[in-house]
Parts: sequence; structure tokens; C-alpha cells
Amino acid sequence: MMKTAQVRVIESMQEYVPRAEETKVFLAGGMHNCPDWRYEAITAFKQIWFGSSANRCSLALLSPRRVIAGSSGFNESMVAWEYRHLALADLVLFWFPSGNAARPEQPIALYELGAAAAAGRAIAVGVENGYRRRSDVVAQLRCARPGLPVHSDLLSTVGTAVEALGAKTHPLRSAS
Repeated sequence: MMKTAQVRVIESMQEYVPRAEETKVFLAGGMHNCPDWRYEAITAFKQIWFGSSANRCSLALLSPRRVIAGSSGFNESMVAWEYRHLALADLVLFWFPSGNAARPEQPIALYELGAAAAAGRAIAVGVENGYRRRSDVVAQLRCARPGLPVHSDLLSTVGTAVEALGAKTHPLRSAS
């Protein structure tokens, strides 16, 4: 009897126990001072996944959500959760929404993108046109990962991620 492919969502602070038959995607990007874009990304993954060649296996979406901590907003257990789950991902989707014009940078997500790009990890990247550091992200990726598309909308970013996961090779992974 053939198993039916599923899409599971694992959110912050839920420990994920990897299943051999699951493809894992970490949803990295803006968490503070921006809209909750992850809900839209999860919905898009669910719609696109089952119409793709990647749907032969199940999908686990590792989705960090802001966990409120002390007055500083820092939560060490959340940082540790993200670190562990980023390492498990077959592909990391990065989305930088325009968000709050006064504080749009999302420095942790930028750090994670730099680390993933430098390490040659499979990544899909999208940067909304209103994001203040968009030109920096595009220019840095042009140097670090020539040819990697940087999308302006979340749906295209998700589509590229699903396409890469369905391919036998990961075209969004660095050749080096």
C-alpha cells in the first residue's frame, strides 16, 4: 500500500523528529516588525507541493514563529530551536517582506542568509520590493551565488523552492 504524501508544519519550540521519507524546508526570514508571511507561504506550499513532481514524498515545513520573551525580546531557547532546525533542512526558503519602514532590516535573517549562501546550501530567496535592504541582498547574492534568482513575490519564491526540491539535483545549491 502506497503512503500518501503529506505536508506537516512544525512551529517554534515543537521538536521535529525527522522522517526518512520527508523533505524538509525551513522558512527563514522576517519575524519582527513585519506581516505574518509564513501563513501565506505554508498555504502556497500546500497548494503547489501536490501539483509538482516533488510530491512523491511528504514535506515538513519548519516554521519559526516569534516567541515572546523578556523585555528585550531575546529568547535563547528560540535561537537554539532555529539553529537545530535550520541544520535539518534540505532547503531554506528566505523571505524578506517590506514590513515596518522604521525597522525593516531583519538582521538575524540576513545573517542566516549569508551563512547559508556561503556554505552552498540549497536556498530559495525572495525580497519584497519595499524591503529597504533589497539592493544589498541582490548584490551580495550576485557575488556569492551568481545566477541564483531573487524573487519579488512570495509565491514565486515558494514555486522555485518546490521546483528545486522536485529536481534530481538541487539547482539552488552552490556548485562549489
